[in-house]
Amino acid sequence: MNCDVVVVGSGAAGLSAALAAAVDGAKVIVLEKSHVLGGTTAMSAAGTWVPANHHMQAAGLADSPEETLAYLRATAPPGWAATEDALWQALAENSAPMLRFLEERTPLVFELVNHPDFYVEAPGGKLYGRMVSPTLISRYILGRWWNRVRKSVKPQFFTYKEMVSGVLKDPVRAVLKLGPSLVWRVLAGKVGLGNGLIVGLTRGCLDNGCTILTDADVKRLTTGGDVVTGVDAVIEGKAVTIAARKGVILATGGFDWAPDYMPKYFPGIDLTGAPDTNTGDGQRMAEAVGAELAHMDQSNIAPATFTQYEGRRHAQPLYESYAPHCILVNREGRRFVSEGSPALGSAIDERGPDGKSKHAPVWRIFDSRYSNRLSAMYAAKDPDFVRTADTIETLAATIRLDPATLRATVDRFNGWSKQGVDRDFHRGETAWERYYTKDRALDTVEEGPFHAAPFLYVSLGTKGGPRTDRNCQVLRKDGSVIAGLYCAGIAMANPIGTKAVGAGTTIGPCLTFGYIAGKSIATRNA
Repeated sequence: MNCDVVVVGSGAAGLSAALAAAVDGAKVIVLEKSHVLGGTTAMSAAGTWVPANHHMQAAGLADSPEETLAYLRATAPPGWAATEDALWQALAENSAPMLRFLEERTPLVFELVNHPDFYVEAPGGKLYGRMVSPTLISRYILGRWWNRVRKSVKPQFFTYKEMVSGVLKDPVRAVLKLGPSLVWRVLAGKVGLGNGLIVGLTRGCLDNGCTILTDADVKRLTTGGDVVTGVDAVIEGKAVTIAARKGVILATGGFDWAPDYMPKYFPGIDLTGAPDTNTGDGQRMAEAVGAELAHMDQSNIAPATFTQYEGRRHAQPLYESYAPHCILVNREGRRFVSEGSPALGSAIDERGPDGKSKHAPVWRIFDSRYSNRLSAMYAAKDPDFVRTADTIETLAATIRLDPATLRATVDRFNGWSKQGVDRDFHRGETAWERYYTKDRALDTVEEGPFHAAPFLYVSLGTKGGPRTDRNCQVLRKDGSVIAGLYCAGIAMANPIGTKAVGAGTTIGPCLTFGYIAGKSIATRNA
């Protein structure tokens, strides 16, 4: 069981790291706590932010690491540059080589998705090209592993491009349009989105000599002096110590189900979109050997509804507030953000002095003309989820808001809608919002009956963990390196936090920092 590199976790970061280390000559063992591969990545839509990528260049779209770095600096939260700039530089320089590497070393093929950056108007922002996603791939190429990729809460027989251009807008029409093609995909095991990404990464790892073990619960890091030398794990019920000559890469994902971390860092969270194996193992193991934890209050906070997964209510990412005749109000009954803003997650997660959300619980208020078929489909699973009343005042009383305040909020928004300009929050004015709403960002909420539904406070994956240098080596509080210990993905103190900079800025950086970690550890002289 001895090897050069142990990778803990089999999501985007873990498999990217394992592949990069193996290609550079290391003997790699991947340990996955669950019975299935892929973690949060397998459940995702696999939107992947890769600036200056070769598909973008082939389409004649200009980009560069310098522009990427300028954009990351311009859009970051205040004060982050002091600790994150070196990691932003690493991300800007390595994202494009990572994508080319994956296409060369795995069966994966990516395609451009027509998404703008969240903040196109900022220095270095791009209207198109930085967003890619994997095309369809057959899970049967995994051989005996074909059914060992984690199931998702969303159908995986589509590409990301098909999801955003059709399925999310009109699921029935999209499925009917695909018709026989969809039947063939099911029969041929063709999958896209997060499942497709994990299938391709897994095949690449297997082809390059990686050993992958599931039901492998890593309990602690082993050390010799100040050097991490391997792991103690329970694999299929048996205690095992694995020595890793070059070291260990932690890619265990977030801590969304950690009973100690979550109440401390995310009090009041409604739901999570991560698998329940994400319990903070990597963060805890790193801290036990002296690592500094940071950004523990950062997460992929995103709009979502609910569904059932593994026997419990689970978050299902779904943008519901872009459509006309709908507004968001906070617990005081007031609007607090543009409903189409890419920073909805940051807005709902804005904290007060007590560390709790300043706005939650947040409500989606809409009238009889609002239409979102997917939203209605999910809401139908819980008859009490949507509240209905004949007047705004009665609706406010039903959800325990002040009727006069909610009435004033709705009237103010309706006034801006009739003027065509939202002077409070400038809804529909950015390139990102126009991509979704075109010229229909503003429209009144005035034709009853009126409805209210919770706008859930959801984590799709926490982003806090041990600090690392630009090579993904884990750092102590004094800034020194813990020899033999690396961390990547959302298990690390991620340099892109709750305020994301584009669709795919979880998966893209996970793949890139995994790639960096794998190449870095492979060159370490043990």
